[in-house]
Parts: sequence; structure tokens; C-alpha cells
Amino acid sequence: MVRLSFCIVAGAALLLAATPAWAAPFHGARGRGIRHGEPTQRVAQYEPGRAAAPTMQRQPRTANQFPARAYLLRGFMNVFSLGMDDLAVKFEANGIAATVTNHADAGDVINQIVARYGAGDRGPIILIGHSFGADAVVDVAQTLDRSGIPVALLVLFDGTAPHDVPGNVATAINFTQRYELTPAVGFHGTISNVDLRGAEGIDHFTIDKSPSLQAETLNYALQAASPPPNPRAPRR
Repeated sequence: MVRLSFCIVAGAALLLAATPAWAAPFHGARGRGIRHGEPTQRVAQYEPGRAAAPTMQRQPRTANQFPARAYLLRGFMNVFSLGMDDLAVKFEANGIAATVTNHADAGDVINQIVARYGAGDRGPIILIGHSFGADAVVDVAQTLDRSGIPVALLVLFDGTAPHDVPGNVATAINFTQRYELTPAVGFHGTISNVDLRGAEGIDHFTIDKSPSLQAETLNYALQAASPPPNPRAPRR
């Protein structure tokens, strides 16, 4: 059984590596790749050690704000997206509650968020995913949009198809070697498509494990989790 499982995983990895557009048949992608110079969002060329650093669109917070929660979704077979686990550990160490699961469990994530929101939890919601998990967190955001639940931060690590970001998302970051994010009708936040094609040491299977990209993601999450400065606060 162990040998059979290993063969399945190895065969899948070889198939994915040999087929650059491997995800398109599964998601109906129309080959809409990264286009530089888009007026509606930022497209950045990756430079190691330098964040894309869009302006975070922070939402109003109350004095007794619930803490932020991050939901991280892995991709295919739970074996190619262990960078999500690394990020979750870093989030927890920095005071952000984190849940890691597979993209196939996106429905459970939605149920958790809806239940917490219905119980009065208005803490910032952070959604992060890799590969199929990146596609899934967009689906989660779109479902939450229909329920009127805001998302503070959406981060994709090389999703397998292009996506439109719904209007409930304040900030969307797309670390990608293939597909872009575009704004859906009603979107007023910030989108940053970070072009990683040709970046040394980064491919579809390592992008979520990049220390530099993880550090940038943690920085974005900490910004999303922090209340905006109070303009009425007395200056010292």
C-alpha cells in the first residue's frame, strides 16, 4: 500500500511537471495570462527580498475587535502545499489564529466563517491558498460576498486559472507564474499581481515555500490584522 501511494504521488508529480497547462482542463481556463500595464490593478515584477507592497485597504474596526483569523488551503493531495503549514505556524507565533486544510474542504471553511460571523465575530478574515487551494479561496471569498461577509486579505500562490476578485475583498495579492486576478463588478479594493515567471528557484511546487514570499505574506497579514491608526488619538 505504501509503495502504491508513492507511485501515485510520483506519477502525478511527473504528469504535472511535463504539462505546463496542466490545470486548464480542470478549471475551464481560457489562457488569460498576466498582462502588464493593466489600469485596474498593479502588476509587479518579482525582486527577491522586496515586497510588492500595495496599499492595504483596511476596513473600519471597533474597540472590542475580535482577533484576525487566517484560513489556509493546500492543493493537490495535501503533499505539494506544505508551505501553507509553515505559514500557519508563523501566523500563530504572531497572534493570528490559523486553520490549515485541503482545497476539497472549502465548504467546511465557509461554514466555519459563516457560523462565527453569525455569532458576532467581526474579526478580519484572511484567506490564503496554493494551487487548487488558491482557486478554492477565491471560491470561498465569492461565497462570503453573497452572504455580505467581508474579507480583509486574499493571497494566492500560483492558482491554476484566472479569477475575478469579488467586491467584499479589501486587498488581494497574487503570487503567480501564469494567471492574473482581475476585479469583479463592485470591487473597490487593491489587487497586486506579482509576476514570478523566470524567478530563480521558484516554480509551481516551490512557490508556497519561498521564505521571501512567506515573509511578505506574513507582513500583509499583520497589516490586515492591525486596526487602522486613530486620527483622533492625541499626539505626544
